[in-house]
Amino acid sequence: MNNKGWVKFHRVQFSNWISKKPFCDGYAWTYLYTQANHKKGMVNFRNEYIKIERGQFLTSKLKLQKIFGWTYRHVENFLLALKNDENITYRTTNRYIVITVVNYDIYQSYAEQNDEQNVDQSKNRLGTDYKRGNTNKNEENVKNVKNKKDITKVISSVGLKPNYVAIVNYLNEKTGRNFNPKNKSTMDMLRARFNEGRTMKDFVTVIDKKVESWQTDDKMNKYLRPSTLFSLTNFENYINEPEEDKYAKYMKK
Repeated sequence: MNNKGWVKFHRVQFSNWISKKPFCDGYAWTYLYTQANHKKGMVNFRNEYIKIERGQFLTSKLKLQKIFGWTYRHVENFLLALKNDENITYRTTNRYIVITVVNYDIYQSYAEQNDEQNVDQSKNRLGTDYKRGNTNKNEENVKNVKNKKDITKVISSVGLKPNYVAIVNYLNEKTGRNFNPKNKSTMDMLRARFNEGRTMKDFVTVIDKKVESWQTDDKMNKYLRPSTLFSLTNFENYINEPEEDKYAKYMKK
């Protein structure tokens, strides 16, 4: 068996039904190094702006406990074992932990970073392929198809097949909630957006934007729900909102 080289690994895998809990140690390690940011930036954690370097990401032991399906003690022992084996380093506070993946370039080469990734570590995106330039023409083809049946056919043929369950699971992971991915009203809204030519990338973008804006806002947090995010008018507005310059906002404080 050749253990050299690497393969693309879509982060949606961790929201898929096949990722059964509890995770084994190897799968948990895969989760950790796929969450690291590809470039340095600022992360907004409950209105505290934290500097994150390339190869780092911000999380918490409680969040890892939930994702891995482990006990808190198991998470602590696992992180310590990785640290002792020089796979990671980390610094902790009473609210969060910043994990640094040692030798990050082994897992994510600079040469393969043509895709545009957000520096916010909480962007557990549905796969870098959706963000690469070579999908632009495919997405344009999808938007130019008027027949609804043809749209689904084209999406499937270019690897952008709608995955309603993955979208709702992604929202649940980002918000810590438990929306039913098979809810009829939610399914109808997702289907309608896809029939208009929207892609998996568009749904990830909307979820990430609104989680970034509303997660720590007591008044707006309740609107992080499918009925608000995926409705016709709201979705169109959210997808076209400009990206917030987190660094500039931090410097103004």
